Amino acid sequence: MGKADGKWDKIFKYTSEPQQENSMSKKKPTAESGDELPFEVNFIEQAEYIDTESFAELTIEHPEEESILRKLMGGGAKLLIGPRGCGKSTLMLKAFHQLLNATPLQALPVYVNFKLALKVEPLYSKGANAPFWFKGWLTLKVIEALRETLIKIPGAVFPHTFPKKDFVERTLTKIEAGITDGAEIDQFSISFLQQIIDEILETNSINRCVLLIDDAAHAFSEKQQEDFFDFFRAIKSKSISPKAAVYPGITSHSPSFQVGHDAEQIDVWVKPFGENYEAFMLALAKKRFEGTQINLIDENKDDIAFLAYCSFGIPRAFLGMLRSIYNSPDTYFNTDNSLSKAQILSLSRSGKEMSHGVYLSLVKKLPSLKSYVDNGGFIYRTILDSVKEFNSGKDRSEQTMQFGIRSPLDANLEKVISFFQYAGLIMSIGDFSRGENGVFSVYEIHIGDLVTDNAIVGRRTKSISLFLEVLRAKKHQTWPRTFSNKILEAAKITGSDFKISLPQCQICGKERPSPEAHFCPYCGGRLKSSSAYEHLVDQDIDVLEISPAMKDRIKNNSQIRKVRDILIDSSREQLMSIKYIKKARAVKIVGAAEEYVS
Repeated sequence: MGKADGKWDKIFKYTSEPQQENSMSKKKPTAESGDELPFEVNFIEQAEYIDTESFAELTIEHPEEESILRKLMGGGAKLLIGPRGCGKSTLMLKAFHQLLNATPLQALPVYVNFKLALKVEPLYSKGANAPFWFKGWLTLKVIEALRETLIKIPGAVFPHTFPKKDFVERTLTKIEAGITDGAEIDQFSISFLQQIIDEILETNSINRCVLLIDDAAHAFSEKQQEDFFDFFRAIKSKSISPKAAVYPGITSHSPSFQVGHDAEQIDVWVKPFGENYEAFMLALAKKRFEGTQINLIDENKDDIAFLAYCSFGIPRAFLGMLRSIYNSPDTYFNTDNSLSKAQILSLSRSGKEMSHGVYLSLVKKLPSLKSYVDNGGFIYRTILDSVKEFNSGKDRSEQTMQFGIRSPLDANLEKVISFFQYAGLIMSIGDFSRGENGVFSVYEIHIGDLVTDNAIVGRRTKSISLFLEVLRAKKHQTWPRTFSNKILEAAKITGSDFKISLPQCQICGKERPSPEAHFCPYCGGRLKSSSAYEHLVDQDIDVLEISPAMKDRIKNNSQIRKVRDILIDSSREQLMSIKYIKKARAVKIVGAAEEYVS
């Protein structure tokens, strides 16, 4: 019997279906055959899509979890910061569940996800009173989440002034569609929300409220971000402690909002080095393979640890690698139960490819800054080459994964670096003084790129054990030092290469000549206001981070063509009517669409 068949025989012993001689027992399912596998739901990568009953079973403890949760569940305003997929939602949901299940209930937890706040962004491009509508939308989203929390609390009493469910849902839909009038949301001010929360606390004898706002600050609408932080700052009170999950590098705070003064910032991106890191990631892998009867970790600990390092501290990337192994065991396993080293080395690239995909998506999401994204590709290559050159000829114990840039950074370079941080391509380590040579901002570069490019180890014959020797070595304070001008010169980029692009004509695609232009000089068409959200949802589903086979299956078996088609299928009925797409895959597809526009 082949290796893959042996694995799936073990899996099917533990499913609820009796083993009968039918088409399924004759042919074991794989990702290639299209079947949704029995434990595929274990590999859902986004915490907000995991069923409540499975959440505790599938999540593990963050290395700094006790400290982070104490801050999330306590008083004061906090900003949870980290790149996509680093675990912000998991920590927020853990805080929510712990507060909700405490006996007696000391704090009212409210979890609300603002992932689709960009739906309201078109109002900013239409000249409407967008801040008014957006803050009304924010207030109603919190009220909606308040209702969900109170339903979960036995015997909880709603104030008589609490808005009706149908009215809230209908008004949210109207705001998102831009068809409501001001009278409907006039009453939903921040002071009204504070009053409602205080009434709930008093009526139910609860001391305070912890407001957990996930996917809070959207990188692709600067004015909308500023309005959010005005809301965040205003909602804070003695009885209300707001917490928000944001991205590094690209979050725009309002002029009146000061990080450190108005809110403490908590970095949750796990540093990819040390025994604690390996233990954290290996525990995550064990959790997700529980029940499958595939003894992945005990038999292949070093290989999985290597993949964990190549995910660069981003659990979502690591889970994507584990999903690949689970979906196609015949590809990754040898006949002796060991993992194929060649296949693991190939799979190790997927972590850095995910981050590069997030980075390149900025061209669509921030078209006005296309030159920064494009030039960033050359800058990243230059930085990677500098680390590779620094490590060349050095003993493996002396090699580095870090680089330092003399402070202050060139403004254009700093913007590009912020994009790298958002995408998870480089991690800020901190500022270090080198005496007379000045202060250097030190960063670590994505380990997946260092491995793929032979920037560490440096041998033509790649070996997982040699890579692990470098990755596990004690970190030291020696790294290549450089300056902004040297990076730009090496990348052959000048200041004039960075420019802000004006929106394109919606008809011919040419850049408009000036912000004030009403007609396109190339095709004569009327120029419309530019909306980031409308631009994103109008993209073909080819832009989404799902497999090409899945994209083809969706297009060939449904009317879904654009990102908006997935987002409006709120019940996922259209997706789940497609052969081989059930709950787990529908969740992954919808998650990819929501991530793309958030």
